[in-house]
Amino acid sequence: MSKPRIQDDLYTYVNQEKLDQLVIPDDQPSTGGFQTLAVDVEKLMINEFNEMCDKDTYPNEYLKKACKLFKIVKDVDKKNKDGIAPALNNFAILKELNSISDFNKMYKKLKLQRIPLPFKVSVDTDMKDTKKHCVGIQGPSVILPDAAYYKEEMAAQKQMILGVWTNIAKMILAKTDLTEEEQNQYLADTLAFDEILGGLVKTSEEWSEYVKIYNPRKVNSVSSLLKTVDFKAILTDLFGFVPETIIVTEPRYFKNFVNVFNEENFNLYKHWAYVTGVISSCSYLSEELRDLGSMYYRTIAGI
Repeated sequence: MSKPRIQDDLYTYVNQEKLDQLVIPDDQPSTGGFQTLAVDVEKLMINEFNEMCDKDTYPNEYLKKACKLFKIVKDVDKKNKDGIAPALNNFAILKELNSISDFNKMYKKLKLQRIPLPFKVSVDTDMKDTKKHCVGIQGPSVILPDAAYYKEEMAAQKQMILGVWTNIAKMILAKTDLTEEEQNQYLADTLAFDEILGGLVKTSEEWSEYVKIYNPRKVNSVSSLLKTVDFKAILTDLFGFVPETIIVTEPRYFKNFVNVFNEENFNLYKHWAYVTGVISSCSYLSEELRDLGSMYYRTIAGI
């Protein structure tokens, strides 16, 4: 590659020699010091786990349990044999949800089974008093890489990326026990629910305004925003008590929560949770499903 003039491209002029030497790995969207560090740490951890598993000696009970999980992850033959069945067993819990009343009673169980939820409850350090912890709520993730894609001016890019995701989702759903008609209905409902979310959750740019995440509100005030669910009952089930203050990280989303999660949209939610959840689970399943599940990310990352 010919060297540009300094007045045309200062960066390339200074770094040309190094740029010519750098090679981006085929399975990565970028390269650099942090990426190299991450790969090296991953190799080191794998070697250490292999050594502990081979010798059957562990520094403590925590690493013994971690090695047990490591062996399960490494058993590719079993994962290939099991196929999609483990994910279907996990998401069978959605069949028990017939109403929002059921959702209130089962929120904790759904959370522990990593079922996608219309709002996430988490505990974090209090930004204004790091000696304390606080309970916060956040909206769900959307299908597209950024909620900004749901804006009208991004319609062309939105449809193109959703088309890629939809084709991948169809291939994965075809491996479930749903009928073809059910697959089509679940997919249509998923896209409909995602469209509702896309106009309300924060964009990456909005999340970068870190101080605006901190919106403490009294629990009664938050309960009034989430009046389609029994928020206090959910908190009691999770923590054994009701915190006085809740950090509302996405005010716009929760001001519109009753329009997102209600009895009318309940089936949309269930189908969205099933489809997006099963796709996310693919990284833990057979090699074929792992490859299918990562295809969307690889496509948008250009690898």
